Amino acid sequence: MINVFNNEPLEYSKYAISILEDIGNYYDTPTKEPIHAIITRLGELIDYNFLNRFPELKFILTATTGLNHIDEAECAKRQIQIVSLRGEVDFLSSIAATAEHTIALMLSLLRHIPASVTDVNNGNWDRMTHKGNELKNKTLCILGMGRLGVQVAHIASAFQMKIQCFDHKMVNEYSCSNDLKTALLGSDIISIHLPYDENTHGLITKEHILQMNPSGYVINTSRGQIINETDLVECLYEGFLAGVAVDVLETEYLLTESPLWQYSQQTNIHNVIITPHIGGCTYESMENTEIFIAQKFKQLVGHNQ
Repeated sequence: MINVFNNEPLEYSKYAISILEDIGNYYDTPTKEPIHAIITRLGELIDYNFLNRFPELKFILTATTGLNHIDEAECAKRQIQIVSLRGEVDFLSSIAATAEHTIALMLSLLRHIPASVTDVNNGNWDRMTHKGNELKNKTLCILGMGRLGVQVAHIASAFQMKIQCFDHKMVNEYSCSNDLKTALLGSDIISIHLPYDENTHGLITKEHILQMNPSGYVINTSRGQIINETDLVECLYEGFLAGVAVDVLETEYLLTESPLWQYSQQTNIHNVIITPHIGGCTYESMENTEIFIAQKFKQLVGHNQ
C-alpha cells in the first residue's frame, strides 16, 4: 500500500486527506515507514538533500503551478513524478486568489496603506503624509496573458485602468505586443504573470524598467527570479521607480540575501511592500487546489495499478 507523508500539514484540507486515505496510508508526522509520496507547499526547498531523506519516494504532490521550489532535474534522475497544477487551465480559471492579491498590492502601494496603518499605530494622525495615487486612468502593462494575466486585466478594467500587455500570443481584447520593450512603453505600472523557466529567468532588467513612464510601479506575484532584483533596487535608488510590491523574491529560502529585502530594511522605506508568497494562500483557494491534487493523484495511482 502506498504511504503518503504530508510535509506541510497545517490546515490541510480534511476532504483531501480522506481522498488520500482511500488509496493508502496518510501521515502528517514523521514515521519510520517507507514514504512513496510527499505532499509539499512552498515551505521547504525540495532539493538533493531533502530527497535523500526519502529513498523510496515516487511522487511529489504540490498544489502549485510554479515548480521552482522543486529540483525537477534531480527528481527526473530518481524517476520521481511531480503532480502539480501546471497546465490545469480549466480548473485554474476558477481560482481567483492570486489575481485578487495582485490588485491588493497595487492599491496598498499606490495608497500607502501599510505605511499609514503603521503611522496610526505609532500614535500619529497625518493624512497628508500618506497622500497617494489612484488606479483610475493609469496604464497597466500585464506581462503574460495566461489565466492570471487575463483575470488581472478584467479586474483592472473595472478600476478604469488602461490595459496593454506582453505575450507571444495575440490577445484581441487588449493592446498586446510580443516585443517586451514595445509593450512596456508608456506604462505606469507593470504586473508580472509570466511562467518561470529558462526563457524568463532574469528577464526584467533596468533596461526594461526604463521603458516605463517615470516614477512607475512594479508588481510581481509570479516568481522572483523573473526580475533582476539588483537592477530593481538600483531603479528605486535612482528614482526611476516610485514603488515596488512583490509576493515573491529571488531568494525566498534565504530571505536576508534578497537585494530588495535588504533595501526594504532601511529606515523609513515605505515604497516597497513584500508579502511572503501568499498570493494563492486563501482558505478557498487552498481547499480547492488540495482536493484537486488529491483527486488527480488518486486517478494517477489507479491508472498505474
